[in-house]
Amino acid sequence: MKVYMDNCCFNRIFDDRSQPVIYFDRNSVMIVLELVEKGVFELCGSQMLVKEIADTPDAFKRERLELMYSLCSSEVEVTESIIERAYDIREYSNIRTKDSIHLACAEYANVDVLLTVDKKFMNNANRIPAKVKVMSPTEWLLEVIS
Repeated sequence: MKVYMDNCCFNRIFDDRSQPVIYFDRNSVMIVLELVEKGVFELCGSQMLVKEIADTPDAFKRERLELMYSLCSSEVEVTESIIERAYDIREYSNIRTKDSIHLACAEYANVDVLLTVDKKFMNNANRIPAKVKVMSPTEWLLEVIS
C-alpha cells in the first residue's frame, strides 16, 4: 500500500499531546512511519515536502523531519502538469495552494491515501473528484487494521 503524508502530518510528531485527537494522530503517524520502515507500507514524497521541510526554521525539527522524510521510497517532481492540476483543484475548491500541490503530487504518484491532520484540507479534498482518498492517519490506520 502506497501512502503520501503532507507536511502537517510529519510535523504532528512535535505537537502538544495534551489533546486526545493530537495524541492519537501523533501516535498514528509514528505507527505509519514504523510500518513504512518495516516495509509494510511504501511512503511517497515530493519536492513540495522537501521545500517545506527545508523552510522549517528550527534546526532540531528540520533534522528530525529530514530523517522521517528519508523513509520515502520515491519522490514526485513538481512539474508543470502537477502545477496545472493543483490550479484546477484550487479552482473547484477552497483548498490552499500548498495543499493543492500535495494533492496533485499524491494523485500523480497514484498513492492509495494522502494522510493529513488538517481537517479543513481533508474535508475540502473529499468534496471534489480527487483521484486519491484524503484521511487522517488515525482514521486510516483504523480502517486498514480492521
